[in-house]
Amino acid sequence: MILVVANPYSGAGPNRRRVDALVGALGALGAAPRVVWHAAERSAAFADAAAMSGCRAVIAAGGDGTIAQVINELPRGLPLAVLPLGNENLLARALGLGREPTALARAVVECRTRALDIGRATAGDRTRLFALMVGAGFDAAVVHRMAAWRASGPALRRVRRASYVGPIAASLFGYAHTRVRLTTEAGTVQGAHCLIANVPGYALDIRLTPAASPDDGRLDWLMLERPGLMPLAAYCWAAYRGRHLDRRDVRAGQATRLTLTAETPTPVQLDGDPWGTTPVEVDVVPRALTVIATG
Repeated sequence: MILVVANPYSGAGPNRRRVDALVGALGALGAAPRVVWHAAERSAAFADAAAMSGCRAVIAAGGDGTIAQVINELPRGLPLAVLPLGNENLLARALGLGREPTALARAVVECRTRALDIGRATAGDRTRLFALMVGAGFDAAVVHRMAAWRASGPALRRVRRASYVGPIAASLFGYAHTRVRLTTEAGTVQGAHCLIANVPGYALDIRLTPAASPDDGRLDWLMLERPGLMPLAAYCWAAYRGRHLDRRDVRAGQATRLTLTAETPTPVQLDGDPWGTTPVEVDVVPRALTVIATG
């Protein structure tokens, strides 16, 4: 059995048609796919030990949020494949994965795998795994506003890139720009916005942490030191041109264990989803995720 965990809300494309094409491609290769579309079905499937014992692989058909949910429930050692259907698809981009269902089906059946690191965030008695990043500061404030907007209607709203315009505008004028402190094995740095990353890419195909690799046993961090709207605009322009690491008010490095604190509780996001506020402890779990490689 191959379990396909599909998200009907991811991105703006015809997701059900792509999932149907994947199911057809798997069936043509002699596989037995089972598709679940909703969180309750997914959780029930993962909790069914008898069914999962006969599972060859899990395919996350959705965006980076879908992948984040899956890796936090996935039985250890079970291979994960990705059919990218979201807006950004950062993990798929980092791994060079495409949207073509036939190639993915063939890779799943052949079980071509590679091992990746994943990050782990801990705050109090809460722990969550992440594949992409932890953010504290302005970007996390945007994520928190986006989540509130998405849940404010009678049904969960579908997010497109244009959906971020309102939360970004509100955060530009409503975020307090508190100072964030990052402590690693090498020491402590302070600034206005911090990113801890497992992959090089960020939204809009911007590479904020270009040296980050999901299989090097480390996490890359980036600290933007200056608060306020004008410095934030300057950082965005420099990042868009790939020049942000040349600035003297930008600090960067690598670590395996990190601690994020702040003068006042500061919003935190994990893989584009809200995750409370600082403080938070972060570490890397080397080679903890087995993924299907299509290349």
